[in-house]
Amino acid sequence: MEHKCTRGLSTCTWGLNPECWGTTINMLRNILEVLMESTPREIDAAKLEKGLLDMEEVVAVHELHIWAITVGKILLACHVKIRPQVDAELVLEKVIDYIRTVHNITHVTIQIER
Repeated sequence: MEHKCTRGLSTCTWGLNPECWGTTINMLRNILEVLMESTPREIDAAKLEKGLLDMEEVVAVHELHIWAITVGKILLACHVKIRPQVDAELVLEKVIDYIRTVHNITHVTIQIER
């Protein structure tokens, strides 16, 4: 008998509490974004790419992929074409630092191309 009462109370809570629905919908949206490997809403991929292209050593950016493997754990992978005369290691450090500090993405894989 106690189980039915608890179930009924839970049903009333879900049915009458809009805050509960709002939280649940947000949680489901986050889960679906992770499962679909979509670019997280808080990341502006166009702005990130523009920031990379604004670096004088960078010629082009392609194969830019940004996705979340869990809520709050974002990964980025891309190819960065650089000018032939620049030091690839220094550019790599600069690119990674930009992505980490400006966009708060800590799991970064960059392939440098000439």
